[in-house]
Amino acid sequence: MKIILSKILQITLLLSTFATSSVSAQEEVAPGVWLSRGGSYRLSYSTQYFPVPAQIPHEWILYILDGNRRPIENAVIEIHGYHPESREILPRMTYISSHLGRGAYQVQNMFFHQPGDWELNIVITNGSKVDAVLIPISI
Repeated sequence: MKIILSKILQITLLLSTFATSSVSAQEEVAPGVWLSRGGSYRLSYSTQYFPVPAQIPHEWILYILDGNRRPIENAVIEIHGYHPESREILPRMTYISSHLGRGAYQVQNMFFHQPGDWELNIVITNGSKVDAVLIPISI
């Protein structure tokens, strides 16, 4: 019960942040590579489909490196999606289904219920280091 309450509070805080402030995506440091807000991580991804579809659950692979371009192993990753135009969040829980090794993480059940511009806030925790990457994506 505590975990569920904690997640509800976390989502509520996330929504209030999106609703009250303008959040801008990080700049790509190279094509398809984003640097986290605090500079701790570099993130890139590949998807099962290109372009990314609406209304179809699909799989992503996230690739996470540290600032020195070494793979991050056994990180805890949360993915929060936001659709600014409608102020909606991703309708399904998105989770890391497995750590594939060498900084690669499999994400199953990515699902965008409507087309348009989305923002993915990917929160990465590795030990005591927590940082986030905000990626814009058009569906």
